[in-house]
Amino acid sequence: MKIIPLIALGLIGPLAGCGQGDGPGKGEFSMLTYNIAGLPASLSGENPEEHIPQISPLLNAYDLVLVQEDFWYHDLLTADLTHPHRSKPMVAEPTFTDLGDGLNRFSRLPFDPVERKTWQQCNGAVDCGSDCMTDKGFSVSRLRLTGQVSLCIYNLHLDASDCDADFQTREAQRQQLVADLAARCPDEAVIVAGDTNLKLTRPQDIVILDQLLADTDLSIACRTLSCAEEKHDRIMYRSSPDLTLTPTAWSHPAGFTDPDGFDLSDHKPVLVEFSWQKP
Repeated sequence: MKIIPLIALGLIGPLAGCGQGDGPGKGEFSMLTYNIAGLPASLSGENPEEHIPQISPLLNAYDLVLVQEDFWYHDLLTADLTHPHRSKPMVAEPTFTDLGDGLNRFSRLPFDPVERKTWQQCNGAVDCGSDCMTDKGFSVSRLRLTGQVSLCIYNLHLDASDCDADFQTREAQRQQLVADLAARCPDEAVIVAGDTNLKLTRPQDIVILDQLLADTDLSIACRTLSCAEEKHDRIMYRSSPDLTLTPTAWSHPAGFTDPDGFDLSDHKPVLVEFSWQKP
């Protein structure tokens, strides 16, 4: 956050336990994560009132979409969406003092009710990224690939900026995420995606990221597929004995620019296509 100073993969059966049952044993889905820069224009320096309506129809090309910074213009973002399954914003009517967490998801596949967790620690009210101005954190739900096969999907947004306390805060947030994942989805396939704000240009962030991967057995899809550039918007994944996840393509999809060629957000969307198989 900057402050200025595949169509459904078969018939969906009854919701049931994860990774069990006699439903289809393999399939594919596309997944996009995108920080849409949805702070009020007076705070962000972006142009959300014009850009977010242009983003809306572009999201329909993907089976699962996770967005961050969906704070102020949610109705504009969803105006042209065709995804039947959508999360409700943390705050129905945002105000400058209650913006919510900005985390939402839209899907062609059903998902369980979304649970939201605010970070226990943040840094910066009017400086150092001003992260305490919002309820940043993570949201989690199980995505139902079939009626009998599901996986945990985390959408997150870590603390920004590079003040000394920001690195300490991101480490605390890493620990909170690791603990939640271990308690909620200890032996399940998982995807963790969003704006990690862990930059490879900052040695402290590299240490935090490496520890996150080590503690969770997550892999970064960008690295698995030897992508051209890894930035802090990431899609990470982990298979389980009951479900194998394989990323098959990674990209910054084209089209997320205005008629003059300017990006519709200060972040680029990240697309990963997955295949899955139940052993």
